[in-house]
Amino acid sequence: MLLDATVARSIAVLGWAAELAKTVGGSLYIAPGVLSTDPDERSELRGIRDALQREAQHAQPGSGRQSKAVSAVDRLDMFFALGPPTVTVLMPDPEELAMAIRLSSRDAEQRNWRAQLGLTARRLDAGEAVSIAIAAARNFDFASDDQQALIAYTALGHRAGVRTRDAIKLVVARGLVEEATARNGYRFLQDDDLHLLGGPDW
Repeated sequence: MLLDATVARSIAVLGWAAELAKTVGGSLYIAPGVLSTDPDERSELRGIRDALQREAQHAQPGSGRQSKAVSAVDRLDMFFALGPPTVTVLMPDPEELAMAIRLSSRDAEQRNWRAQLGLTARRLDAGEAVSIAIAAARNFDFASDDQQALIAYTALGHRAGVRTRDAIKLVVARGLVEEATARNGYRFLQDDDLHLLGGPDW
């Protein structure tokens, strides 16, 4: 299963990356740009981690908000440290890169092509675009909480993607996390103002 930034963040913050990897065959795949193998290279997930670190530094010392931010930073650092095979960054081949460019291009011709796929957004961001391109080309399941990204994946991959909620339910079905714990974790992601996941209710 290939995860975009929103799902990877959610699974990391809950601390269930190893469980999800085990559920889907041993590996969670991430596209470059969403995560980099070089800790000094900019990526979406490292940017999220740094923003949470700043939140922890600026929050009232000893407050619940500071505690939640520190916990999220720790969990993301643990996620980054897992490495392959549990968390594997995949580089796109030339054809996948070309597809990612089409999905994110500002060119009017490409916007028209995306509209024919069913997208209403003017363009996808680079991380979503390369994630979809790799997942569709390699026949991977794709996990995202972005509706436009899911529409694009369905059109190109010829099957539906999954959301954070669906990924968590897979772990529950495998018996690796209790359902009550999973429901509470998902509700936390939806309701907490550090995360504000949104998405459908359980």
